[in-house]
Amino acid sequence: MTTATTETGITLTESAAGMVKKMLEKRGTPEASLRLGVTTSGCSGLSYKLEYADQPDEGDKIFEQHGVRIVVDGKSYLHLIGTQVDYVNDPFKSGFKFGNPNEKERCGCGESFKI
Repeated sequence: MTTATTETGITLTESAAGMVKKMLEKRGTPEASLRLGVTTSGCSGLSYKLEYADQPDEGDKIFEQHGVRIVVDGKSYLHLIGTQVDYVNDPFKSGFKFGNPNEKERCGCGESFKI
């Protein structure tokens, strides 16, 4: 069973929501969700992962903001509580940016983090 929640444990800025909507529309599944998680990777131990989720899995936490549904598995959620996902579009680097208050350290290349 999935857990629908109104908690603000994960937030999505309007900029990020706009980009996710474009990605889902381009994929042809605008009713799908954004799956946010963490995976073991990089020199600091964890990295963020973004995927499409056509359906939530059992035990997922579900958040909806700005017309976008965010799905997070229970294990990843423990690392992501309070995280804000933004989308930055500037001349040097465009992409999703994660503001995670649980991060204790980030590697030099910025691709992984420690909790």
